[in-house]
Amino acid sequence: MTEAPNAAAAAKETITRNFLDTPSFWREYPDRDIEFVRWYPCNIGPLTSDQMFTTIENRPKTVSFYLHIPFCNQVCTSCPYNKLHTRNTLVTDYLEALKAEILLYSRLGYLDGVKFSSGYFGGGTPTTLRAEQLDDLLGFLRRHLEFTDDYTVTIESTPVDIDQHKIDVLLRHGVNRVSMGVQTFHDPLLRYLGRARAHTGESALRTIELLDRNGMENICIDFMIGIPGQTPELWAQDIATLTSIPVTSFSVYNYAVLPGSEAFFAVQSGITPPCPSTKEADAMYHYMHEELLSKNYLALTYNDFAEPMKPEWAAKGAQTFPILPDGSKPFRGLKADSLSLTDHLAQVWGRCGDMVAIGAGAYGYLNNHLYCTEPDIGRYIETVNSGRLPAVMGAYTDEHERRCRSLVLGLKLLRVSRADYRARHGVDPYEYFTEKIDGLVDKGLLEVTDDALQVTYPKGWHYIDNISKTFYSEANHRLPQPTSASTEILNWQVRPENGRRLLNIV
Repeated sequence: MTEAPNAAAAAKETITRNFLDTPSFWREYPDRDIEFVRWYPCNIGPLTSDQMFTTIENRPKTVSFYLHIPFCNQVCTSCPYNKLHTRNTLVTDYLEALKAEILLYSRLGYLDGVKFSSGYFGGGTPTTLRAEQLDDLLGFLRRHLEFTDDYTVTIESTPVDIDQHKIDVLLRHGVNRVSMGVQTFHDPLLRYLGRARAHTGESALRTIELLDRNGMENICIDFMIGIPGQTPELWAQDIATLTSIPVTSFSVYNYAVLPGSEAFFAVQSGITPPCPSTKEADAMYHYMHEELLSKNYLALTYNDFAEPMKPEWAAKGAQTFPILPDGSKPFRGLKADSLSLTDHLAQVWGRCGDMVAIGAGAYGYLNNHLYCTEPDIGRYIETVNSGRLPAVMGAYTDEHERRCRSLVLGLKLLRVSRADYRARHGVDPYEYFTEKIDGLVDKGLLEVTDDALQVTYPKGWHYIDNISKTFYSEANHRLPQPTSASTEILNWQVRPENGRRLLNIV
């Protein structure tokens, strides 16, 4: 790896790749767009639950939920999400408010008779809660919402926020997937992330072994690329460790230096080493793809993978597809909607289905509306305790926007079935978006067959978010992803003060 000529140059390169000196939420090919697309539409504005359900459109057959626990025992320097340090009184009040909100959804006419096929507890760190609190919340959820027989529920954790007592509670209430923020197994890199007081590489391995020994069906870990001080050699060691432990799935994300954060000033001052360059980080991604796919790991997205096909998955009907249609390499992708363990991803991105948002600053999708709940915890508690659903921001998706949404999000799963798209929207995606799709084919980013639209490997994977944004409607063109992390922006939009006009996110 070529050394940076000096610390100032290294810091400048680090800042560039971490979005700080140029607008980075929209880049045109051949520039690579690096904003992580996960929601659509983006042109959100003030929205109430009454507006969402003024007219009831087609009710869903199944629905998912996302439940936000915004508490952490230690807040990481790299985390952009809506979170607070754990405070006992506030946690107690928040949990009671969550139960009040769950009751409101259980009585919502739109969801009458609808079963939940999957759920996700995110944060923050949900397992920051004590075992007794988890037991109470999970039990309440199961008593008041109806689930399918093969439902899946994921909970996020850190290696030190889960123990035997909590595992027993999770398994008793049907939580069958734990997503754990490991980031790296190298202790010096964990220190640069601000995680050294939270866990070590060794403690992460012990927790993974504990989960596996207790029969947790799906153990997922999160890795990061671009950590300060990370080298290709250290990354290769992390991948070697990953393939030797009982992990059923994993996700890889780019490390981001947030403006004005502790990490930002540490890199600027030289206290921590620079992040790898964009070129080096991209090479790490490519190494990971080749290494894992050659060992029969299955791709869900360009940064989400599952372990090689298990006999029990095949027996349940799990299906794969060739990543390289010409068969030059035996790389395979996993069809997310063919396996219950990946149903949440299939519901949110593949089918663009309904998802209930529970908690402060959570995002969901109901009755053809994308919506965000009140991000301020105090106002959230006040709202649900008064008997009102806490939706504050969102947007309606008409049929055109829904057709866009199915490709914006669906292609994140690397492949969209044309038959499934026609069944959902009544039109063929290629016939509806001919010019846009032809443009992507000409660039070598997309392949069109009689069966599907498929992202090319490796070029299309590299430009995955450019591909998604190709299908943004005119109303959403050049808008950034909506995020509850931008609490100040959301509050400004919802509650303009001192005569300020509503802010249009651009």
